[in-house]
Amino acid sequence: MPTDAPRTRLKGPERRELILAAALAEFAARGYEAASVGRIAAAAGVARTVLYDHFPSKHALFIEVLDSEQRALLEHLGAALRSEGTTEQRWRAAFDAYLRFVQDHPLGWQLLFPRHAPHDTQAAADWRRVRADSNRVLAELLAADARRAGLEPESVRARALFAIHRDGLTAAARWWQEHPDVGRAEVVDAAMAALWTGFGGLQPADR
Repeated sequence: MPTDAPRTRLKGPERRELILAAALAEFAARGYEAASVGRIAAAAGVARTVLYDHFPSKHALFIEVLDSEQRALLEHLGAALRSEGTTEQRWRAAFDAYLRFVQDHPLGWQLLFPRHAPHDTQAAADWRRVRADSNRVLAELLAADARRAGLEPESVRARALFAIHRDGLTAAARWWQEHPDVGRAEVVDAAMAALWTGFGGLQPADR
């Protein structure tokens, strides 16, 4: 007699989570254009028809994964920037939170910060939308610090400083991925030395 127990039928939300996890891995590793719905379905253990029951297209699946990872990143950064302490302490906490996201969500970070933006028109527009939303939320979180430094958050100088910090942290994260033996705290120290110095010099002394 067969001894194999019948496979447990997954519920809809469980299948959806499996599909999203498989899609994140596929999009992060291959990019939007090269990603395959067939490979995503196979990795999730579902038929393509089941995948399309949850997501009508590859583009819809990409948007869902992109937005989900962006929310996770902003939760990491928002909690740090809203924490108690001096401006310098909160910025250090934010740098650490960003790098902790890189460490804990490597696929999410690869999806959000690819070396090249998607070439597909729709996917590229969504990637730019997410990036713009992220910049807007971070600018709101940093608005008080900018004003303390004598900068209007919407000014060219402030926006350029925010962009320099964002891109500097991205470069630090890429370097860290190539040097995994280096501890996160050491990378945070290096980022503070390079990035806080300029902005911190504009700040009044914290008491």
